[in-house]
Amino acid sequence: MSTGITHPTPQPSAPDTLKNWIMVVLTLIFISLYGAALTGWLKPLADEKMVMRLEPIIFVIIGYYFGRLPSQQNERTLKQEINRQTQRADAAQSAKEQALQSNEALEERIRNAKAALGSDHNVTTTSGSHLFAAGGRGHEEGLRHNVGAAMRILNS
Repeated sequence: MSTGITHPTPQPSAPDTLKNWIMVVLTLIFISLYGAALTGWLKPLADEKMVMRLEPIIFVIIGYYFGRLPSQQNERTLKQEINRQTQRADAAQSAKEQALQSNEALEERIRNAKAALGSDHNVTTTSGSHLFAAGGRGHEEGLRHNVGAAMRILNS
């Protein structure tokens, strides 16, 4: 489910960038030294025992570089994704609470409007003929008042 919002990928900090470059340079140096020793270009390292001592160090550096650093970047990316999802969940929760409050306010308005429409004031009748002649107008005015009150409640 995509919201269409794109989040910029944050750039690694200066220490992380520096550490990555140092690891690349160290790896290249050890690999070139190892290759030079195997081909015999380096005379002090031409001894196989010395080359065999450097081999595990080179493999550890290469293993760290190809194993740990990508996993750190993956971990950082996953943490950022978790933070984004948490923010989205908080925003959805906030929207849900606002909708519930709005719904409650609308229900309260409807209850008040129903109460205003259901009230029966300004209608007084004493006799049947008086009801038809004068009470009809009073009843109309009472209904108009009730409807007007209900409209003011609903428009508020």
